[in-house]
Amino acid sequence: MFRISAPKSRAALVAGVLTPALAATVAAAPAASAAAIGPNQLFAAQVTGFFPVPGMVAMACYGPTYPNQTGHPMAGQYVEVMPAATASGNIGFTGSLATAINVEFVYSQGAISHVVPIGTLTAYDTKLAIPTSLVLPCWGSGTAVFDPTPTSPTARAADVKINFQGQP
Repeated sequence: MFRISAPKSRAALVAGVLTPALAATVAAAPAASAAAIGPNQLFAAQVTGFFPVPGMVAMACYGPTYPNQTGHPMAGQYVEVMPAATASGNIGFTGSLATAINVEFVYSQGAISHVVPIGTLTAYDTKLAIPTSLVLPCWGSGTAVFDPTPTSPTARAADVKINFQGQP
């Protein structure tokens, strides 16, 4: 025999009904606006959540790999900058003029160096998707360069080592 019990109080009934609705409202609420990048600010950079260790860029390269093989990045990967409190470690500085940060991947294949633009960030804590249309190495290493723009004599880029990794 089953017994169905009702909440002991009206408050318990209201809490049981409102909690799921409140959770849905909070989940649907827009995120607070991100702080704009501006002059004379320290910043830390990351690639798909990897900071400060080398970032991994997962590549859609299946099967056996061969030298100089290229492919496309998998979806869901991003670059991002956050405000930094101190200048220790691999921290960038926007300098006296910057209001944005250009991001590019730099890597070499043999004697040829490649610079691949990813995009421009204008706010902190904003994820910029790595385009899946890019053509990058299926394996190897490189650097993600986060370069303040417009530049000035006081600006300093932040570099994040990256590893390209083909998926099995």
